[in-house]
Amino acid sequence: MKKTMLASAALFGLAACGGGGGDRAALVNACVDDGSMDQATCECMADSAEKNLDDDLYSKLAQAAKDGEEATEEIMNDMTPEQQGQFMSFAMQAAMTCGAT
Repeated sequence: MKKTMLASAALFGLAACGGGGGDRAALVNACVDDGSMDQATCECMADSAEKNLDDDLYSKLAQAAKDGEEATEEIMNDMTPEQQGQFMSFAMQAAMTCGAT
C-alpha cells in the first residue's frame, strides 16, 4: 500500500511540475523533473498510464502535466468516483510493474 500511495503522489507530482511536448513526453519530463524517480521508471509510469487509463483520464493527466499545479488540483477535484477507482487501480499496477519506490 505504501508503494501505491507513493506512486499516486509521484504521478500527481509529475503532473504538477509541468512539462512540454506530447502527452507522453509531458508526463515523463514532469516525472523526471520531480526527482523522485529515474528516467526509466518515469517512462514506465507514463507508458502504463497510456495503456491503463481511459482516453479521457489519460488526457486530463497529461494536460495537468503540461499546465502545472493548479491543473493537478482541478483534475483531482473533477474525478468521478469511477475515475478515482480507475486511477488507483492504475497506480497500484504501475507501482508494481515499474518498481516505483
